[in-house]
Amino acid sequence: MSYSFAGTSVLKGALKVRFANSDARAKQLAKLGDTDVNIVPLPYAMDKVQAVAFLLESGFAKSDAVRTALEAEVAPKTKAKAPRTVRVRAKSVKSKAKVKSTDATEAEVDALYSAVYGNQ
Repeated sequence: MSYSFAGTSVLKGALKVRFANSDARAKQLAKLGDTDVNIVPLPYAMDKVQAVAFLLESGFAKSDAVRTALEAEVAPKTKAKAPRTVRVRAKSVKSKAKVKSTDATEAEVDALYSAVYGNQ
């Protein structure tokens, strides 16, 4: 999506990077409780990455907090991955003992495999 305006505002003490297609967005943000609304027109329609690059190059980011917020806006978003579990079904051929299926992590499966087959 492309935007014609970009800037920052402060909402409940948090600095936010804002993108808009109209200068009326600044009035709307102020009405919704944002303070220090500073939205500027872009030279042409830009996506978020281009708009942030323009703001950084044009001297818009006069403070470190604004520069950090702009850089964080375009930084790759990463999600913490949950540990993966692998279902192991163990069957005993020689033993008559009953073995139940359990959920095991990959590390536990690797440890069991090494114990049974050795390091290969």
